[in-house]
Amino acid sequence: MEATREIYWNIDGKGIMYIIALIALIIFVVGFIQKIRSWHRGRPIVYDNLGLRFKLFFSAIINHDRGVFRGSFRRFMHLSVFYGFLMLTFGTLVIAIQDHFEIPLFYGKKYLILSLLLDLFGLLTMIGIVMATYKRYIYKPDHEEYSYDDAILLILVFTILFTGFLLEGLRIYSTADPWAWWSPVGLMFSVVTQKSGLSLPMALDLHGFLWYFHMLLTFSFIAYIPYSKLFHMVASPLNIFLRSFSPSGTLTPIAILPNGAEKIGAGRLEEFTKKQLLELDACISCGRCQKGCPAYMSGTPLSPKKVIQSLKRHATERNSLFRRDLSKASLIIDKVISKESLLACSTCGLCEEKCPMSIEHVKRIVDMRRSLSSEDKSYPLEVQSIFETLSSKGNPWGLSQANKYYFAGESQIPQLSEKKQTDILYWVGCFGSYESRNQKVSQAMFKILDKAGIDYAVLGMEEKCCGDSVRRLGNEKLFQQLAHENILNLNRYEFKTIVTHCPHCFNTLKNEYPQFGGNYQVIHHSEFILDLIKSQKINLKGVQKGKVTFHDPCYLGRYNALYQAPREVLASIPGLELVEMKNNRTWAFCCGGGGGRVWVKNESDAKDARINDLLVKKALRTESDILASACSLCLTTLTEAISTLEADIENKDIAELVSDALD
Repeated sequence: MEATREIYWNIDGKGIMYIIALIALIIFVVGFIQKIRSWHRGRPIVYDNLGLRFKLFFSAIINHDRGVFRGSFRRFMHLSVFYGFLMLTFGTLVIAIQDHFEIPLFYGKKYLILSLLLDLFGLLTMIGIVMATYKRYIYKPDHEEYSYDDAILLILVFTILFTGFLLEGLRIYSTADPWAWWSPVGLMFSVVTQKSGLSLPMALDLHGFLWYFHMLLTFSFIAYIPYSKLFHMVASPLNIFLRSFSPSGTLTPIAILPNGAEKIGAGRLEEFTKKQLLELDACISCGRCQKGCPAYMSGTPLSPKKVIQSLKRHATERNSLFRRDLSKASLIIDKVISKESLLACSTCGLCEEKCPMSIEHVKRIVDMRRSLSSEDKSYPLEVQSIFETLSSKGNPWGLSQANKYYFAGESQIPQLSEKKQTDILYWVGCFGSYESRNQKVSQAMFKILDKAGIDYAVLGMEEKCCGDSVRRLGNEKLFQQLAHENILNLNRYEFKTIVTHCPHCFNTLKNEYPQFGGNYQVIHHSEFILDLIKSQKINLKGVQKGKVTFHDPCYLGRYNALYQAPREVLASIPGLELVEMKNNRTWAFCCGGGGGRVWVKNESDAKDARINDLLVKKALRTESDILASACSLCLTTLTEAISTLEADIENKDIAELVSDALD
């Protein structure tokens, strides 16, 4: 006798099953089509590198890469559910093929092996569901709240698996299955049934009832998928496939028309891209983007998770079959997302680094900010003032270009307007030119350049703000005005390399000016100084021994992956001991000045929980004497925080430390 089992044993309702299956399929397809239509309302997207995309896609999904599912517990949990579902789906297809096409797939060794695999993987899936329940409702390391949808899905899936094993146990008990050892979990349930003293007639009746119950639950689950959080099984892999390969924080360039008639940004769902709308369904609401978000931790109304989830609820309401008039409900700002939340973002990019589903939070927030300048016209007064000042004076303080400190007295700083060409163009930046604390960094850089005998010059009167802050605040028109003016001035001269000590200037000149025809070789001063040290163009003497901890600027680290150069510079200074903060490099905390936040007043910030204060407190835990940075905004905000907290630590740019150590 060949090993097998009767597919519809003790069941005579096969026809009813197909009717329910058809209803479930129709509900599923309607929901699926609704989702696809909602994505297609967005602006078109362009993507390339299909080979690389498929490679990364299969690696992330099949292997559950650690970059996507961080942590052994979480990774095993997802692997268990993922591969369990795959095996159970495969087993169901095998049974369906045999039933419909009479192909003998469920016989002999194939039957025994498949029975064993289905039991083991079914048990593995149940373990994964229990782990997910524990993670969400008991341990809760990075989760705050869950909807009924989460509980429904966990209960539904567990019940389907449990009743499946119970059905198997009743069948084994009732038929005295000779191959029961190949279904170990079902065998265990049959032993429990036998021990319970259940009679055979009652076992048959219970089996029949549970089969219909199990069948209804299964098809209800399938029908529910497009309307539940579980739809991320479709949306998340697709979003990972469409991930951006651009540098972190890269913004979409917009063609500004002379008559200003174009709409800029995303004030309505339809003004997001198709991928940005897809991301709403790809989000699994895990909360990792929120955990560590400096704006959220400092008490502002911003939560990256809530931004996505609020937009998702808005999209769901608009996509409802029962909604007809969509125009009045389409506005987002202050109806779905508050301006205060949008302007609280420092665009540090930590949320994107933490997101396992490649969701681009920063680009979305900047796109919504852009709509403020093109449609809503309701920036805070201090931001409007900065825009007006930058437009008329070219710097945020409204000072004359002649007021740049290096024009004072008998300055010998070489001007490119006089030299016409140079090897190194030192981009001083607004803070380095006008802000007293950062002027010391510029002075240190001039000293280093002179000591190394470098052929250099500055733009001087012709250097205007690079436009980083205004672009992140959403004023694309003003940014492009500043960018075109700077590019026009830069293109008048000959130089080999631009060096800047501000990562915001560095990122803008290197990654964003090429969008407008400004293609230059740009390096950060940390790389430049390190090269001078390695080539022995400057020599460093010993300094008083002390501990130094380095803060990774967001626009240097996460945006441009420059982590090692500033550390090597510090390590080259005799007498300094580098002590790392707990969260550094990719996971570094933000100073709070990026994204135009340095110009925005936020009354909701608690005085003892400002972002820069939180960062200084993290630095103090290292018991260092010096908090080193390599960013104009970081230097400004951290110096302020140290003063406010009366902290016993000194804040210095790496250029100042090198300048002090020059032989």
